[in-house]
Amino acid sequence: MQEMKYSKCFVCGHDNPSGLKLDFGFEGESAYTWFSSLATFEGYQGVIHGGIIATLLDEVMAKIILSKKLVAVTADMNVRYRKSLLTGTKVKVSGEITMQKTRTIHTKAVVQDENGTVYAESTAVYIVVGKL
Repeated sequence: MQEMKYSKCFVCGHDNPSGLKLDFGFEGESAYTWFSSLATFEGYQGVIHGGIIATLLDEVMAKIILSKKLVAVTADMNVRYRKSLLTGTKVKVSGEITMQKTRTIHTKAVVQDENGTVYAESTAVYIVVGKL
């Protein structure tokens, strides 16, 4: 599978000066990226803002949907924060489809470090709005 990119996307766009500029890969039926948390994205001192974590989770779930040549928007997303993500921590963000219907796609994602420590988990429902 090949990653779908939009040059101005906050997460994957390499032409967005404020963006994360992340690249995504695929393993089987899941999408993933690696994120090294920078102080630029802190909420509290030394702790990555929860909104950035939620953004990463949403993006990885959207990437696996895009890999199926479908365009979908987030209808509902739940995030469970398990542990504070400290600046300087390298984590893998991975997501997969758990159920697909005609117009809805259910997904799940996780943020974890190389030792398997889970920092956040998410489930979401996307509404299919088109095909690529």
